[in-house]
Amino acid sequence: MSTSLISSRSSNTEDIRDSSMIEPENGDIGQLSENDAQAILLFEEAIEKESHGKMADAVEKYRSAFRLNDQVDLLYRNEKVPHNIHKLKQKHGKNTARRIDEAALKDMDVDKLIESYEHIEAQAFDPSNPSHIHDGLTIKFSGLGLDNHEEIADVSPISPLMNMSAFIWEQILEILLVTSPQSWFNFSITCRHNAFLGFGNKAMWRKLCFLVYSKQVYQENVEYLENLTLEDRLKVQDCDLPIPNNQHLVVPQYNNSWKYMLRHRPFIKYDGCYISVVNYYSEGGKGEFSSSWSNPVRTITYFRYLRFYPDGTCIKVLSVEDPKNIVPYLSKHTESGLIPSTTESVTKDSQKIYTGKWTISSSGEITIEIANGSVPYYRFFYQLQIKPLGGIYRHNKLAWVNYYAVRKRMSDNDDREGEITNFSLKKEKAFKFSRVRSYTVDN
Repeated sequence: MSTSLISSRSSNTEDIRDSSMIEPENGDIGQLSENDAQAILLFEEAIEKESHGKMADAVEKYRSAFRLNDQVDLLYRNEKVPHNIHKLKQKHGKNTARRIDEAALKDMDVDKLIESYEHIEAQAFDPSNPSHIHDGLTIKFSGLGLDNHEEIADVSPISPLMNMSAFIWEQILEILLVTSPQSWFNFSITCRHNAFLGFGNKAMWRKLCFLVYSKQVYQENVEYLENLTLEDRLKVQDCDLPIPNNQHLVVPQYNNSWKYMLRHRPFIKYDGCYISVVNYYSEGGKGEFSSSWSNPVRTITYFRYLRFYPDGTCIKVLSVEDPKNIVPYLSKHTESGLIPSTTESVTKDSQKIYTGKWTISSSGEITIEIANGSVPYYRFFYQLQIKPLGGIYRHNKLAWVNYYAVRKRMSDNDDREGEITNFSLKKEKAFKFSRVRSYTVDN
């Protein structure tokens, strides 16, 4: 079966990839024949491999699944998708996996919509009122969700939290912005009243801008300070820098809107890592007595990992290992600078963590310099541009601009110092940001 055919079949399951990774329950597959159950398991494994960029392994799994049942994709949708969607709705709410009108969403003025929620008041949930069952304005307290159960409790009389002023909620949300931005976001999408508190308040966006942009390492500032003497550096004030840390001096360039600044001013993220998945085809040789007209072809997959720190340092790893085996160890504090390998054929050098330094320009171009890389006489440079991912996730992609190395001085008589070697970007793919819950800014 061709790769294109497999891709077209598997694309139908793209929207429920996350749900496909939920462990199947024994009762689900037990109702199927042994052959069909095995086909579904192989199909699920193929989806997971494909989501990690392991195309060669994914193709092999897809082929095995279709050999057992040539309609395994239809079988999967009929048997597994409804169950997985039901589990997702139980876990994340009734709107999970519900298709929306994309055209209507694109035409919607979100800022104006949120402003219309300013004077809406939340109401305590009344189990006897049918209109409250699907009302996004009612607050449903069910043990505060501590036990993860789905039963809705009667909360009469009204909780004291209902009487807290918007000012107090704003203080709480500002604390969440610093300690747990994801919690701030999750709270703000619970209902329309809270959406205005979280998203309609300019103070929240101002706080976010100060948190985000004050931790960026700007190329213009670095170059400015490098040209000053130590004595002059001590006299430099924030307003003297090409890009001040005081965001009040920068926001006029963005229509005096903090939200507009976050949308259009690029930045590097620290609560995760950037991963590039590279697939290319390698043609092998035919066997000695082979009668085949063509040489065998296999897919080679490898990953590039980048993680940034606000002190101007970054780390880079090149590996054939899946992200689940690399991401937990992707830290500049990892002892010995080596990541444990689960593949016997992987050399230690390919699992080594290389440390470098990085800067970002005002236009969003990232420059990475790795002085001590895999080749001792080279100083490696990466140039990447921050771009949106799919038009929705802003500042989530690093596209390649240039990749080259500068030869170091290796001896007193080295006349090749400064030679530039450019590397091809033909096989390289853009880096995509992946949030990692265990990551903090410095850890």
